[in-house]
This record gives sequence, structure tokens and C-alpha cells, in this order.
Amino acid sequence: MTFKHFIHKHIKLEQIGSTNSYLYDLNLENRQENGTIVSAKHQTSGKGQTGNTWLTEENKNLTFSVVTYPKIKPKHAFYLNIIAALAVQKALADLSIKAKVKWPNDILVNKKKIGGILIENQINGQLIHQSIIGIGLNVNQSIFDSTINATSIKNEGISIEIEDMLQQIYGYLDFYYNLLLESNFKLLLKHYYTHLFWHNEIGTFSEENSEFKALLIGISDIGLLELRLLDNTTKFYDIKDIKFIY
Repeated sequence: MTFKHFIHKHIKLEQIGSTNSYLYDLNLENRQENGTIVSAKHQTSGKGQTGNTWLTEENKNLTFSVVTYPKIKPKHAFYLNIIAALAVQKALADLSIKAKVKWPNDILVNKKKIGGILIENQINGQLIHQSIIGIGLNVNQSIFDSTINATSIKNEGISIEIEDMLQQIYGYLDFYYNLLLESNFKLLLKHYYTHLFWHNEIGTFSEENSEFKALLIGISDIGLLELRLLDNTTKFYDIKDIKFIY
């Protein structure tokens, strides 16, 4: 398989705390080629958004990170989330699994979490000069803690090898990365909205432990969640300020 921008170098680990952290440290020692992958059969301290952890059963799920050098403006940073989410969504669609993207970084199937994304950027001057895209996807795990509303590819009735799923997502990531470098922001956002959870729907949200209903309009230029409240006012929210109630 050929790629537009990625050099397919794959570092496979048995066990690591976090593939994102490992790849970041590795890059400090020796700059890796664009598109270098680090995957682990078991990730013991996977990182999620806002300091959360991503826990997975050993040898059952896909946990990997990819380093890129996008040279895009920081105001476009959220488009890295968008291309990662679209890559996972499309790979699942190929398996006839209909997934939705829950802003900012979760992948849902029937309102259950099947995957997550963590982007860690390094800014140099006026540009993002390095981005580590971390992706976690539940593949063959069938039992989850009762406190976690989760599912997996296996639980959706599909059998697939973890490595095959990685290669499928990686190929789509390269495709959408090309659109990003071509500044096709409108096209990327159009695709993103097609799969955005609750887009143009009224949902229930929580802000400072107070629940309210609002219409999810979309995402701002800098990746904030845009909601229209029932009094017809519009507000923007960061990830730390709001929760989805569903």
C-alpha cells in the first residue's frame, strides 16, 4: 500500500505505559519519519482527554500513536481531531458498524464508547510543528466494567484482526491528512458534521452540575462546542466546561 504523506514505519511493543508518551520521548532522541506508528499489545497507562485514563484488556484492543509534522496554524489544531475521528469512523463503516463522533474525541456505537482519540501538539512559532495522534479502539474485548458504557467490534458481531484494523485506520488517516494539508477545511467539516453525535439535534447537557437542553449547532473555528440554548442564545463550550447526558 502506498501513502500520500506517511512513511510506513511500525514500532510494535508488547507493553508500554502510553504509546503517545513513548513516541514523544522517542522523537526527542531521534526525529521519526512522518507517519511513524507505535502500537502496543497492552497499554497500562493510556491517556485520555483532560487527564483521564484509557484502560484496555491485554491483547484484546488496538492502542497506537502516529507522529506527524503538519505545519498548520494552531487555530486549525482541532482539524487533527477531525481527521483522526473520520479515519476511525470510516474504518468502522467498512465493517458495517455505524459510528458517531462525540465531540471532542470519543467514538460511539449505539451511544456506547468504542474508541477514543488524544492529540498532543507541539507548537513552534506560528505553526504546529509536531502532532502525536493517539487512537484507542475496542476490538476483541467482550466484557467491560459495569461502570463503563462501552462496546467493541466483537460485541457488534464482527471479527477482525487487530493489525488489520490498524492498517485500515492508518490508510484513512493518511487520506484525511492530505485533505488537511490541502486546507480543505470546509470539506473536512462537512464530513465531520455528517457523523457528529447530536448534530442539529436537541440534547441534554450538564454545566457545573446543572442540566439543560440545547441544540448542538456545531464546532467553532477553534474547536469549541457551539450550542443554541432554548432561550435562543448561543454559547460556546470547552471540554472541561460541559458534559453530555445520554
